[in-house]
Order: sequence, then C-alpha cells, then structure tokens
Amino acid sequence: MIDEELRPTQPVIGAVLVSYALGELDAEEQSALQKKLDATPALRDELEEIRQHLRLHQQVRKVAPRRGSFERLRARMKREGSFDGAVPGAHCMARRSFVAACVVGVIAVVLLVLFTGVPAVQSRPDQIGQIVYHNPSLTLGQKREVVASDELVLYNGNVNPPQGDYNTGSYDAFLWLPTGQANTYSSIEVSQNTAFRFSAVRVMELSGGEIRRLDVLPGGITDGPFVVRTPHGRIEVEEGALAVSVTRDRARTQVSVSSGSARVYGLESERAFLVTSGYCTAIERAKLPDPPRPMLELLLSPRTGSEFELEATLVNAGFVPVKVARAYSRVPVYLLHVSYTSEFDPGVPPENTTLPPVQVTPKPQQGESPADHRGETWLEPGKVYRFTFDVSPALMHAPRVEFWLRLEYRGDLYAPAGQAQARIHSSNLRMDMRNR
Repeated sequence: MIDEELRPTQPVIGAVLVSYALGELDAEEQSALQKKLDATPALRDELEEIRQHLRLHQQVRKVAPRRGSFERLRARMKREGSFDGAVPGAHCMARRSFVAACVVGVIAVVLLVLFTGVPAVQSRPDQIGQIVYHNPSLTLGQKREVVASDELVLYNGNVNPPQGDYNTGSYDAFLWLPTGQANTYSSIEVSQNTAFRFSAVRVMELSGGEIRRLDVLPGGITDGPFVVRTPHGRIEVEEGALAVSVTRDRARTQVSVSSGSARVYGLESERAFLVTSGYCTAIERAKLPDPPRPMLELLLSPRTGSEFELEATLVNAGFVPVKVARAYSRVPVYLLHVSYTSEFDPGVPPENTTLPPVQVTPKPQQGESPADHRGETWLEPGKVYRFTFDVSPALMHAPRVEFWLRLEYRGDLYAPAGQAQARIHSSNLRMDMRNR
C-alpha cells in the first residue's frame, strides 16, 4: 500500500479551473469538477475571476514587431550603456562552444558570395517602410506610372547627405508604413517638391510641400498617435484621413480632415484644437490654430426681381478641391427648412412652428439646362456651385405670417484626402408674407 507521502501529486486546483474555463477537460473531469463547484461557492468565485482575466487578455491587440525593431533596441541599449554592467554567465560558455561552427558558417557565406556574384543584403535597422515615386498626375484619380521605389528609413544626420532626408522633386510619392499590428499599415501620398523626414517611426517632419492624403491606422499598444510636425505646429492623429500642406510662402500650415479627427497644436503649445470630419484649420508661426471651420459654406439669398425665387450658393471654403452633389438627385441633398411664428392672442406666448423639410428643385436660368444640375462636380478652393429655386410651393398653403428659411446640404464631401459626411446649413433668411 502506498503511503500518503508517496501518492502521486494531484493537480493544483487553480490549474484545473483554468483548463475547465478553456474547455480542455474531458467529460468525466468536467463532471467531477462541476460537483465541487456546486458545493463550494469560493471555487465558483475563483472560476469567475479566471474567466474575467481570460476575457481581458482576449481584448488586447495582437502586435507584430516592425522590421528592425530588435536592432534599434539593441543599438539604443548600447548607446545608453545598458550592457556595461553585464557579467558573462553560463551562456558565455555556450557561445564559446559554437565558435568553430560560426567560423565555418562565415567562410561558407563568403565563398557563396564570391562564386555566385550575388551580394548579401542585410536589412538596415532604421528601415520603417517603403516609398514609391510616380509621375505626377494632371487630374485627380488619374493612374500614374511608377518611376522608382526605395526603402523608407529614419532620419540620420550623421552622414552626408543625411540619410532619410527626402524631397520628391518633380515626382509624386506614395509611402507605406507598417503600424505594428499584423497585416495593417498607414499610407501617405505626397505631391511634387515636398520635403520631409521621419525622426521616429510615427513622427513625420514636413518642412515644405503637401501631404495630399494621410491615411492613419492605430499603431501598437505603446506607439501613441501619428504625429506630423511642420514649421508652424504639429498634428496628432489616432485614426483618420486628412491633408496637410505648408503654403508656398511658408507662412502657415493648412489642415483638412476628411474622416476621423485630428488634434492640432501651435508651435510649442500644449493647447489642442480638435478638427473633425469635414472641417479644416490653419496654423501660423507663434499663434494658436484658427478655430476649425467647415470645408463647405452654404449661402441663401433672394433673387433680384423675383418674389418667390431664392438663390443657393455652395462655396468651397477650404484648402483642397472637393467634389459635391448637384441639386437634381434621387436622394434629397438640398433641403429647405421653413419656420414661422403663429398668430397668438394677447397675453399668450407665441409658439414657433416648423414645416416638414422639402427637397428643392433647381430652376434652370438662361443658358442652363437640367443636365447642368445633375451628378457631381469638383470645386477648387474659393469656387462655387450655384442654382435658383422657387419657394412658392412650400408657402402656398401657409398662413400669412413672418417666415424664416434655412437651406441644408445633406450629402457627401469627397476630397483627395478621402470622404466625409457633410451637413451644412445656411444662415436664416427672413421672408415677410404678412402683406402679400
């Protein structure tokens, strides 16, 4: 008979609970443990705590190391003297036991290079992505021919010319940067004569030119936001699409957000201005950023010489070209909101009444046709799309009171940086119908 002290060691109950939570026990073991759980409330509490920990770990993002991460960490530790106090141990003996094998391996590689004529290529530790140069396009969305491609590397000013200092010259360029998460990357499109460099994996320094599209995805757990530094401030993005440009006179930086949001800071300032989808701002040196404003502006005005006709003007008030919808559409895009104050008895507060919004229909003017108001159109900065419409159908059966009219653009806004959902309102226009 085996003594108590010589009996086989039983599994620790905590390990059994973990296996139970993961579904690794067979039917007999599950049945036995279930009986213990029914009889012991403390075990049930411990099982629930284990399940909460497992759910927490499942929510953590899986992170894939970037190319050259180990080499950069090792180089940094050497610069900081982290290896100075290291004492060789048993692993040092193991290394010495393989010295002969290493020598043989080096000789084999050298012979392979000599006889095959193919140089061995080693990945540079500061490589962070790829850059591809294209012929510039004359129109937006035009397919471009690839001219050259190269590795995208971190800036290193210790060599001449500085490694990692880029200027696109007469070409456009596309950049791809792995995010640190598996199978995901951020992409950047820059235009001609754009000068930039990367001082860190997610820090881009733009000294001149234009980022036509910056499409940012979240990085690794400890990476933080993607940062664009310019001579006038910095822009931080967790996730989103935007355009950033330094004006030709280098007087300011212009930021246009198409999706997501960005935090914009002045130079050496910690006060952030949040710019959301469909909005833009500008930064000047030694100043805080301008208050964010919509990239589109909608104006509503009466048409001279007509009693019930109004003129709508959609203006590109931003810094980049935008594509907008015209007024003829199957889905209502331009909606008229009509409000008025009801008649009331003395001593009784009036009540504001708003009629249901109605879709407006363009009324082609001289030299126009219905085709001029169908589909979509590109607006360069400062350009407008204008049409005239009649409001008499909306007011025909309304009481003879004072009206307030407001026009809304409810459609998509397309820009080189991406797409935004835009809801732009005009100012209220007063129309007095009491004497008509």
